[in-house]
Amino acid sequence: MTLPRSADVVVVGGGVVGCSLAYHLALRGLRDVLILEREAVGSGTTSKAAGGIRAQFSTETEIRFSLESIAVFERFVEEFGVDPGYRKIGYLFLVSDPVDLTGFQERMALQRRLGVDVRLLSPDDARGLVPALRVDDLIGAVWGPEDGMAGPAEVTAGFARRAREMGACIVEGVEVSAFIVEHGRVAGVRTSQGDVGTRVVINAAGPTAARVARLAGVSVPVLPRRRHIFFTEPFPELPGPVPLTTDRASGFYFRKEMEQLLLSPGDVEDVGADLAAPVDWSRVEETVEKALYRLPIVEKARVAGGWAGLRPLTPDDHAIIGWAPGVEGFFLAVGFGGHGFQHSPATGRHVAEWLVEGKPSLDLSLFDPARFARGARRAASHGPDAE
Repeated sequence: MTLPRSADVVVVGGGVVGCSLAYHLALRGLRDVLILEREAVGSGTTSKAAGGIRAQFSTETEIRFSLESIAVFERFVEEFGVDPGYRKIGYLFLVSDPVDLTGFQERMALQRRLGVDVRLLSPDDARGLVPALRVDDLIGAVWGPEDGMAGPAEVTAGFARRAREMGACIVEGVEVSAFIVEHGRVAGVRTSQGDVGTRVVINAAGPTAARVARLAGVSVPVLPRRRHIFFTEPFPELPGPVPLTTDRASGFYFRKEMEQLLLSPGDVEDVGADLAAPVDWSRVEETVEKALYRLPIVEKARVAGGWAGLRPLTPDDHAIIGWAPGVEGFFLAVGFGGHGFQHSPATGRHVAEWLVEGKPSLDLSLFDPARFARGARRAASHGPDAE
């Protein structure tokens, strides 16, 4: 597609968040929206997401994001004409540490107040959900039966399709090399295919968010970290459906995908400046070791392959959503830490409200880009980062 020479809004990044933003902006009448994607739509972090969707978060804002997004996933086929394979397989957290359990119980009180179905189970109850589990060292489990999963590629395609139908433009294979800033305000974007004039740029660049922000002279504390997921050959010995199950002690998590078993060691690793995330096959041994401890039946399985993806983390484990300090017209929707896919419907709607109507209908101060200048620190762990 030919690159237009101007747009009301330019979105940098054609992942699920960027496509949701374009769709929701168009839905509110702002249809001169341009997405710039350096590869193909949904080919970056979105393509490596595990597809998890949960309401078990530690803050009211994130829980509300989850509940709103879940409602969209439930009607996605009707609204977008794409079946994302959404199903409620549930999330199961296995807890062996009393302090960790206390933290879960505190978060459960907030979640329940907001209408989330979340339950504290005994170890035997957990084994009832996943019969092959080893539970002798557990003191409890936390179960969210309404949590589930969907296909990130399908959801991204649905947002992109509707955005295009409503007038948004998506250009793939274009690299952003600079932002044109005049008198402290965004005036345009310089790309490998020429300049685009605009007064609003949204950084939705996922793991490359910090690099993109630097082009505007803005520092954004988004650090990409690598995480692995391996999959087995067809493994009927553990019949599905199986909830997305996380061993809190080791970080290991697993679920069924069709007839295969997906396994992750829960690793979080720094990557180099080139942001490459090749598969480190030495991680298979660690993954299998953790799996055998919690799910001994895995000794009968054979690992068939795997992939690695980048999780864009922030210092306090919360996303960054809002106007960038210091450059007028530069908006940030980054640092989702593995939750970008599941929160993409709510992110798109609230950001579109903000841009079109002047403010979002939900208090988004939790995601304030300026908070790090005030010394925001890492929050307590609030669940798996498997999504």
